[in-house]
Amino acid sequence: MRFGDLFDPEKGPESLVKLALVPLIIFIVFQVVVCLLTQLTPGDELMAFVCLIAVSPVAYWIRERRRGRPRREARRGAERTPVLPHGDVGDR
Repeated sequence: MRFGDLFDPEKGPESLVKLALVPLIIFIVFQVVVCLLTQLTPGDELMAFVCLIAVSPVAYWIRERRRGRPRREARRGAERTPVLPHGDVGDR
C-alpha cells in the first residue's frame, strides 16, 4: 500500500480498512500462538524445537528441487582457456 492511496477518493476507504485490520489480525494470531506456547511443558517445547530443526533442511531441499536449476556438474569437453606456445616467442 502506498501513502498516496490514503488520499485517493476511490482507494482511500479500502486502504484505511486494510490499515486497521492487518495489525488487528496480526495481534490476534500472535495472541493465539502465545496462548498455545504457555500451555506447553518444557519437554514439549524441546520436541517442537527439534522438529523445526529437522524440518528446515527438508524444506530447503524441496525449495531447491522446485527451482529446477541443475546442480553444478563437472565440465566436459575442451578447456576454454587459451594455451600459450611453449617455445620462446622472441626467437622468430
